[in-house]
Amino acid sequence: MPKFVNASAEATAFLRQKTGSSLLECFTYIDPEHEELSFFVVKTSNKLIHVSFGEITYDRANYQSLIEGLYRAIYE
Repeated sequence: MPKFVNASAEATAFLRQKTGSSLLECFTYIDPEHEELSFFVVKTSNKLIHVSFGEITYDRANYQSLIEGLYRAIYE
């Protein structure tokens, strides 16, 4: 079955603030039954970056922690 991503305004705003890039957009796919299938897609001016939730260290009870972990996974 195909997976469809949704725009993530919170993640986009956070990553734009951290990177200074107004062209960056962030999308997410969340599978509530299979967390290992959930992922982010980050679109920059010249590439697409795919980051699965499994690649991110975060507090599962805190969405902001997930977004901060996404930043670390890509830029640190």
